[in-house]
Amino acid sequence: MAQVRIDAAVGIRDGRSTMPNLARDLNQVTALFDRIPVAQGGSMEIGGLWPTDRNALILELTAQIIRFQTTNRRPRIDGVIDPDGGTLRLMNQLAREPGRPSVVTGGATVMPNPGGKPDKVEAGAIVAEPQSVGGTGKLRAMTVATNYIRKLVRHESSSIQWFGVVIPTAANLSASLTPHLNFTPSPWQGGYLDPGYDEFSSWAQLWDDYTSVIGGQMAAARADQILVLPFYRNSQAKDLGSFLLQWKKVVDDVITAVIQQLDPLALRDTFFSSSIVSSSFSNGWIPHQNFQTQAIGAAALSERILDLDGVAGGSMWVPPKSIIYRNRALPRGMNPQGNIYYVGGRWDAFAKFYGGGFNTHACCRNHLLYPGLRL
Repeated sequence: MAQVRIDAAVGIRDGRSTMPNLARDLNQVTALFDRIPVAQGGSMEIGGLWPTDRNALILELTAQIIRFQTTNRRPRIDGVIDPDGGTLRLMNQLAREPGRPSVVTGGATVMPNPGGKPDKVEAGAIVAEPQSVGGTGKLRAMTVATNYIRKLVRHESSSIQWFGVVIPTAANLSASLTPHLNFTPSPWQGGYLDPGYDEFSSWAQLWDDYTSVIGGQMAAARADQILVLPFYRNSQAKDLGSFLLQWKKVVDDVITAVIQQLDPLALRDTFFSSSIVSSSFSNGWIPHQNFQTQAIGAAALSERILDLDGVAGGSMWVPPKSIIYRNRALPRGMNPQGNIYYVGGRWDAFAKFYGGGFNTHACCRNHLLYPGLRL
C-alpha cells in the first residue's frame, strides 16, 4: 500500500507550539493511526472515534502521537509528526493493510526462567495467622508449606509482553482454576528500567521476588488459583495500553501455554477463565486500579480484590469486593472497619525474622496475602 505523506507538521510540539495541522494531513494521520495496533502505539482496535471539533482533534491526536512515540521508544517524544521525520516513517512501517485482523490469536510462549532460577520450589513461608489480623492485638506469625511451579511467559500480541506464572504443585490442571492477577509496585524502585525490558534478563530478580513471595503465599493458601504477574514497563503504570482491551484473552493464552507445557493432555482446548482475583502491593495500586476500572469486563469478573498497604503509595481506593490492609494505627473503634484492616504497630512478632532491616511496609507484602486469601 502507498506510503502516507503529509504536507506540514501535525500536533503540538513539546506541549507549547501548535503545528499547521492542515485538514488533509489530520485526516491522513488519524487514518494511519487506525491501521496501527494499540500494542504498537496506534488506535486500530478503537479506531474511528476521533473528535470532529478541530481543536479537540488536535489535542487528542497530539496525545496519540506521544503515546506512539513513547511505546516505540522514539529518540525524541515531542508530540509532533514531521513530514520527513522518523515518527511518520515508523508509522508507515507498522500500519497494516485494511482488512487484516486487529488482534493476533495466541502469541504466548513459555521462556526459560530468567537468571537460571528453578521452576519448582518447595519451601516454608512465614505469614500472618489469619485469626490474628482482626482486632487490636499483636499479629501472630506462623509457618506454612508452599510448593509451586513458576514460569516466565512472553506474549507477542499485548502491550504488556512479560508475565510471571505460578501454579501450586498440587493443582489439578484440568479443573476450574481462577487466575489471580498481581500488580507489582513501580519497577524502577528496584532498579528495573524500561531499556532492559525487551530482553528481560535485567528484570530477573523482580520475577524471582514476586513469583516466590506472592506466588508462595497463594500456593500455601490452597485457593485453587493460578498467579499471573503482568510485568509492565514503568511508562505503562498509568496506562496499560492494549492489555486493557484484550487482557482476558492474553491471560488465558498465557495460562494455556504454561499448562500445555506441564501437561499436554490437561486441556481439551484452551484455558478459559470465568472469574478472577486481583491484588497489589504499595503503589502497585495505580496499575491495579487502572486495570480494575478500565479493563473491559475486569470488575464484573472479579471475585475478590486485595490491597496490601496501597495507602503507603498514596491510595485511598476502596473498591467493592475488596480486602484492604493499611499499615496504620487503628483510628478508632473496631478492627476491621468495613473491609479495611489496620495492622500498624502490630508487627512485633516478625522483627526477629529481619534482623536490622525490619520494614513493616514490606511486611504487608511478605505476610498478608495469605490471610487475605484465607479470609
